[in-house]
Amino acid sequence: MKHIKCPNCHSTSVENFFTVKDAPVHSLVTIKDYNEAVNIERKDITLAFCNHCGFIYNSSFDTSLDYYTKGYEDQQGFSPTFLKFISGVTLRFIKKYDMRNKSVIEIGCGKGDFISLICELGNNKGIGVDPAWIPGRTKPNPDVTFIKEFYSEEHGKLKADCICCRHTLEHIHGTADFLKTIRKSIGKREDVILFFEVPSIVRILKIQAFWDIFYEHCTYMSPGSLARLFRMNGFEVLDMYLEYDDQYLFIEAKPVNEISTKIHPLEESVEELKELTKVFTAKINNTLDNWRKKFAELRNRRLKTVVWGGGSKSVGFLTHFDREKVIDHVVDINPHMQGNYIPGIGKQYVGPDFLKEYQPDVVIIMNAVYTEEIRKMLLERGLSPELIPLDRF
Repeated sequence: MKHIKCPNCHSTSVENFFTVKDAPVHSLVTIKDYNEAVNIERKDITLAFCNHCGFIYNSSFDTSLDYYTKGYEDQQGFSPTFLKFISGVTLRFIKKYDMRNKSVIEIGCGKGDFISLICELGNNKGIGVDPAWIPGRTKPNPDVTFIKEFYSEEHGKLKADCICCRHTLEHIHGTADFLKTIRKSIGKREDVILFFEVPSIVRILKIQAFWDIFYEHCTYMSPGSLARLFRMNGFEVLDMYLEYDDQYLFIEAKPVNEISTKIHPLEESVEELKELTKVFTAKINNTLDNWRKKFAELRNRRLKTVVWGGGSKSVGFLTHFDREKVIDHVVDINPHMQGNYIPGIGKQYVGPDFLKEYQPDVVIIMNAVYTEEIRKMLLERGLSPELIPLDRF
């Protein structure tokens, strides 16, 4: 399946620039059976660049697959580091837009952590919309309800002062159609605030963060391409900013009746982003080769090595290196992941306590933000292995 038209602007001036062969199509589904995990379907990832709007997407993405209703596991709230971050961002947003005693809808609410948080911190009433929502995974709150569906224009009947969408847009191939649906659902109201969060492709390109390229992410946004998407579909950008070691890109916007011409200082031009794709393609093979040499060293020295951090990053990382046969275990603090097998890879997630007996020599950390949190948890278990954060290697 080839998508030769840009899903953002529908231009056909699109160029492929990077391919990952035979990537598992799932990374966050929970799989209890080893054989089912290793036999998960695999497809190529083909990153394409739109010369018109700067959008980067997987031009080989199969839109017919069911990605999000089969035991999708995405909760990050088990980490104190993450909780501190998201609470701070949310409080700042609430204060900035006086988002107190209001009605909030979250599209792609997952297990309900964020919609519950923004309602608790702002005394708001909230509705989470997500086909993968699971009852009982968040603290009960009478002011928060859930709809186990995909968001549609029909949900515009639900009054909302704010529409949030965190880490969902990168999973949506038809980005323009999605934004059009939201704009239509808002109708003539002009006082609705949109609050979106996505991974930033700029960081991925700059440091060749290949572990953040995996099949479930069909869409890769930069400040410029994200802002252009919003403007093309009837929104004005109020603010944009990067957080979490520049990994996460936030946008705040409002509906307008005419195409906005307001440009945010964070936006890069199409030409600037294209130059970053050239930097990525020039350096990525050397980056992958350096990791292969590192794995050869670990194997030759017979160092017991684990990956810390499950989910998409570990799948994106191990897709390239599973055949090196160095990693036997992937650690994650989310109890709902432990015991499951990693899609396409077959390694079983273990909890931190497993390491007390295993005694690893090396821990490869999927996200450097958590390095000190992980170091502390290891020390509490009497362990002091070498730590290798991915983007510090």
